[in-house]
Amino acid sequence: MKNNLLITFLIVTVFASCSSSKTYFSAAIRQKVESIGTPVTQLQFYIDRDVELSREILKDETKVTSGVIRFENGKNLNIITLKKNTPGVCTKVLPDKIIISFEVGDDKFLTFGKTKFALDTDPYKILANSWIGDFGSINYEGKKYFIHKGGNASVMIKTSELNNVEVSKRKMAGRVITPVAPTPPQAPQ
Repeated sequence: MKNNLLITFLIVTVFASCSSSKTYFSAAIRQKVESIGTPVTQLQFYIDRDVELSREILKDETKVTSGVIRFENGKNLNIITLKKNTPGVCTKVLPDKIIISFEVGDDKFLTFGKTKFALDTDPYKILANSWIGDFGSINYEGKKYFIHKGGNASVMIKTSELNNVEVSKRKMAGRVITPVAPTPPQAPQ
């Protein structure tokens, strides 16, 4: 009997440790989170893969605010990389999409949301203003960038965020019948 209990405990422990610590954020997950009263802006988000933004630097531009400059085919490119599992925060919630910022600053955000034919259970994907093949055009830092790598990126949240349900418990005290004092018999009239 003790061996069966030990084996059961070990199996449960192995399965619990194999479960993912992050869950893709989707319309269904968003609905669940909002239904338990957790604001989406209070969730910690993570990018699920590497993303690379690039833009050509014009000759009259003298300042590059972030990223690296790479000389490629006679052009100067500004490359901004976002590494897998980088944490981000939701700065704005819109119907069917959210704005996620992975660094501090104005106009430093990416948009994720439900794509045209997505189901509610499909992850929110990176959205662009327009797509040319596999390259999405976005505005970042007030300039036009192309999603050069990671055009299929999604955001995730910690699975534990889905279980953050506050439970209030109390025990009922119970009730007993209060004895009623007998009324004295009345004299017949």
